[in-house]
Amino acid sequence: MCEKKRRILSIGAHPDDADTYSGGLLQKLQEAGWEIRLLSVTDGSAGTYRDELDRPKLAAMRREEAAASGRLLGGLYEVLDYPDGQLEVTLAARERLIRYIRAYAPDVIITNRPNDYHADHRNTALLIQDASFLLTVPHICPDVPALADVPAILFWNDDFKKPYPHQPDIIVPLKSAREDFKVRLACCHECQYFDWMYYPHHMEKIDWPREEQIAELAARFRRSSHREAESLREKLLAKYGDEGANIEYCESYEISEYGEAPCEEFLAVAEALEY
Repeated sequence: MCEKKRRILSIGAHPDDADTYSGGLLQKLQEAGWEIRLLSVTDGSAGTYRDELDRPKLAAMRREEAAASGRLLGGLYEVLDYPDGQLEVTLAARERLIRYIRAYAPDVIITNRPNDYHADHRNTALLIQDASFLLTVPHICPDVPALADVPAILFWNDDFKKPYPHQPDIIVPLKSAREDFKVRLACCHECQYFDWMYYPHHMEKIDWPREEQIAELAARFRRSSHREAESLREKLLAKYGDEGANIEYCESYEISEYGEAPCEEFLAVAEALEY
């Protein structure tokens, strides 16, 4: 057994990224005793079409929503103040992340890949990539002690194919209840999943009863997770034998070459069979 409590840091660009992309894995780790920390690099202040919601009001709302999601995971969900839609890969932003990661000292970091449709997503990944080795360099940000090793860095799944598709190095089987939990996390972010998500092509859904909105959201999450499991069926059968045929839902993660290999304790929890 490990001598200290293991820690995972999920870093997203916006206040609904770090939890909803990886909620199944985070819940498995939480139940196994890992400490969960979530971070949004931007303030989420551009995610609305409503004139009455200016940037400060929306940023405050999204901080509250993120905090509620963090409580479900038993962890702190912090939101930095970089403006949504305007994140740049700067030295100042890199050093801020270096200090943050060093102070928390996670065993594992998860984030999105550098190739993505949203500039904030791409730049978040690039900032983490650029910070990775420097986490261990004492003369960089010397006011915060350097780490002895770079944490494992994992990328959550996406559908982008260029310059190369997501590589499912780690497959996380999920029982049905995990999908229900991921919907609960998403429901914390009301201004996104029950308002902004419908703009501009499905505005009629804003007036749906909340239970219908949640049911549609749950179906969407399950379709996505089931589609991922189906696409990985051969790998699931190779790893789990005949039991791999029964896995209906999963998440998958790509191992970044910029970090250390994930520890065995992480893999034992993440890859534990459940369906």
